[in-house]
Amino acid sequence: MDLLIHVLEWGQRTMDKKEYIYEDSSGIEHKIALSEGDFNLSQKDEKIHDQKFKTKPTTFFKDALKRFAKNKSSVAGGVILGILLVLSLLIPVIDTNNIDVSHPYELFLAPKAFNAGSGFWDGTKEIKDAPCDTSKKITDKAGNVYYYPFESNYPKRAVSKLTPARVGYLEDATAAANYGFANIICHEHVATDIDVSKPEELDRYSTYFYSQDYAFNLTDTYKFTLTVLDEEIEGYARSSFRVSVDYKARTVDERKLLVLKDFDDTSALENDRINDSIQILKTKKLTVENFLEDVALDSDVAAYGLESANLRIDMLPVPNADESSLPIRSVKFEAENDTSVGFINLGFENANEMILKQSSARGYWTSNGTKKLYHGLGYVCSFVYDTYEAAYGVQERILSETQVREYVANGWISSAFDINDALASDAALQLDEYYKGLKTDKTDKYCPIVSMKEIKVTSSGGQTAYSFVCDIYGYKWLGYAEMPKFLFGTDSTGNDLLKLVFVGLRTSLALGLMTFAICFTIGLIWGSICGYFGGTVDLVMERFTDILSGIPWIVIMTLCILNLGSNFFTFILAMCMTGWIRTASLTRTQFYRFRDREYTLASRTLGAGHPRLIFRHILPNAMGTIITSSVLMIPSVIFSEATISYLGLGFQSMHSLGVTLSQNQTYLLTNPVLILFPSAIMALIMISFNLFGNGLRDAFNPSLKGSD
Repeated sequence: MDLLIHVLEWGQRTMDKKEYIYEDSSGIEHKIALSEGDFNLSQKDEKIHDQKFKTKPTTFFKDALKRFAKNKSSVAGGVILGILLVLSLLIPVIDTNNIDVSHPYELFLAPKAFNAGSGFWDGTKEIKDAPCDTSKKITDKAGNVYYYPFESNYPKRAVSKLTPARVGYLEDATAAANYGFANIICHEHVATDIDVSKPEELDRYSTYFYSQDYAFNLTDTYKFTLTVLDEEIEGYARSSFRVSVDYKARTVDERKLLVLKDFDDTSALENDRINDSIQILKTKKLTVENFLEDVALDSDVAAYGLESANLRIDMLPVPNADESSLPIRSVKFEAENDTSVGFINLGFENANEMILKQSSARGYWTSNGTKKLYHGLGYVCSFVYDTYEAAYGVQERILSETQVREYVANGWISSAFDINDALASDAALQLDEYYKGLKTDKTDKYCPIVSMKEIKVTSSGGQTAYSFVCDIYGYKWLGYAEMPKFLFGTDSTGNDLLKLVFVGLRTSLALGLMTFAICFTIGLIWGSICGYFGGTVDLVMERFTDILSGIPWIVIMTLCILNLGSNFFTFILAMCMTGWIRTASLTRTQFYRFRDREYTLASRTLGAGHPRLIFRHILPNAMGTIITSSVLMIPSVIFSEATISYLGLGFQSMHSLGVTLSQNQTYLLTNPVLILFPSAIMALIMISFNLFGNGLRDAFNPSLKGSD
């Protein structure tokens, strides 16, 4: 009380003096003049109340959406996902190409979006060093010599920008090739011991021998000359070999070998020249002279006579080599005095000629290995090849009588004669006149015939049949109103790759979404029980989860496919058997995080039951993290399906991205577009899902931003 009185007195004195005096920290005295107005209330006559918020109230979802929209990469991923989803629904409906059947006239068409000649995405291919058909020679004014490629491989109508012919190497046996080496490849060489004295054991390996049986004159002399490549061909081990005679006595079943000579690397090298300007490779000439002279083959031969004898070259096994080869340039077999048919000057000088020989030809050689031409010589050319003109352009076809009558019925073809009058008579002359009078309506957009070149008449069993050699429009003949364009090209069955990819994408997305829905539901229930009740319940359930997660998914997948078949629902079952475990783990973690919070304890204190605590208080707070983390399961399922398809266990009766990639992997080097487009869509869907999922995670739970 005394202090209060003292303060009041001080205030009164201060007001009387009308000044306020104080000292600062430095001891300096300050005076402040005061007035009565300094003590008046500033808002004495104003009403004070709450002001309205100038910003609109928001919700958790709106706030999360705003955060998501700020993440440009996630928005881009969501847009791409939406576009791909729409395309996977629309393209299979819009594109009328039937991908469940083969289209043999439309194989491997190049991607086309623009007209031919634009130089980009126009359905053309650049063909380099293709074998030339030298039967027709074209010389321009400058003296350049041109040969077209073989018509059977590249129709002339589809060839443009042809380059002058030049001599080049050909690796495929063809009528245009010469010389080269017949590379005999053995695919069964293993590190094992075999008895090389027994023909039946050597027969398991690549045995190169003469195909016909001839009786040797054992008192005559023969000469055998073989030219082989000295250098090892990349990718194959070089095989040692031997020359021998495979013979058999009459009435004796056993075959035996008479080894003439084993060849190794001791022979001298020499340069192998086709002419003075072309030197191919270093080769060896290996010769066996006067073999079989005064040689007794076997006592059985003397007793029973010689039934057969084959000259053979055996490739001996190469230890630790999967594949080995023997490149042979020429084989020559000469008899000094033997005049028996087929045994005089047999052999070949041209490896390509040997590969192309038919079994009925004299001098035919055969092998149970693979024969490939290596470094054959021939004229080659380069050009631009229009795959669409080749498939759909004007071409010669033989039409049956049934097809022509169908065209007549459609009004595409007309005749000066009446078909009914012609059919009413047995006179074939009238039918001849009728068919000769056929005229094509070239203005009809569906009529495939350009012109009729020849009518062929055949008679069998008293019946006369007609066939028609015509020039036709290929695309009309195949049922198109106009020449089609395939944006992604066609595959090995002639199916539109664009439709295949998006039908496969639809299947893959459906598989991913259904698997996600099932796994999410199971994982949510399992994880909620574990995390909410804890204790013994959690311990028992987690041990079961640990056991199940220890089984590799590839094992589960394989067992399901082998027992239930490779179908859509089997894949879902296999994916769901362990796919829910991650969601269950996330849910369990979130329940442990929120179940003991203050608002949960308060609700429990007020009498809330387990369902209310789980579904009203814990799960809504945990749902953002659970959903955004679990949504990444969808691309994981798509990738898993692609992986299992690559192992040959993909869908048997459905199209998917994995099946498409698996079927086209054979053409990775020859036609990489078939792998490029499906792989690009696969990569795009995986990246977009990851960007979209990460954006959702950061939006619904910013505390996890930047985590894996």
